[in-house]
Amino acid sequence: MSNLNITDLKPQQAEKRTFSNHDITLKRDGTLIYFKDGKLFSPRCERSDRFRHILNILKASNIPECFGEMYIEGGCVFDVSRSENWNKAKFMPIDMESNLSYSERQTLLQEAVKQIGSEFITPLVKFNNFKEGWDFVEKNDSEGLVIRNSYEWFKVKKLKEVKIEISSHEPSKEKGTFVLVNGNRVSGTSREFVQKFKDIKASGKIPVAEIEYPFMTEEGSYFQPRLRRIFIKGEGENGE
Repeated sequence: MSNLNITDLKPQQAEKRTFSNHDITLKRDGTLIYFKDGKLFSPRCERSDRFRHILNILKASNIPECFGEMYIEGGCVFDVSRSENWNKAKFMPIDMESNLSYSERQTLLQEAVKQIGSEFITPLVKFNNFKEGWDFVEKNDSEGLVIRNSYEWFKVKKLKEVKIEISSHEPSKEKGTFVLVNGNRVSGTSREFVQKFKDIKASGKIPVAEIEYPFMTEEGSYFQPRLRRIFIKGEGENGE
């Protein structure tokens, strides 16, 4: 869902807000797919052949053109991209691109999914409030939540955290890349972070990166790592 206009929130930020007029739904760890003109598209290319069973169901049911998450039950975004899993993929319709109101669009989709009655076309998992939704995410080790109404969309993802030494910095025109001691890499993120790394190295001390990431890949890489801060080893270990 990376090409949708969604604001990221941390769980601590979300729990302080009131979402009384928003839908709070489970975020599946998959890939964004559009059903349009009788075909399936990712944001980059057509995927009709890849998910033929989903396409056949949507066309046969005359479901309105929509977009949603293509996912593998219990899997991650990498699982749904593997050819051996394509025929196992499920589709969760999220919304429609139309001039109807938000509530009208949601009602149409909910009714359509219910009428289809297929295990491969799944409804949105909705929660009454953020706490209920986040408790579900924690208990089931899910990816996170999507919170939205007709005006705004928010995404709250469950992230893991690691503090690891930085071995070097590879410069570029802007921020460059930090190389970590385990071979992983993370964007320099800002000039301030790059300068802090240089200052720590110049002082003869060891720079450490605090990183957030959703999960580790099978190759042992941090998936979509985000650099939160850089500090001196032995100092600021508890976030000071």
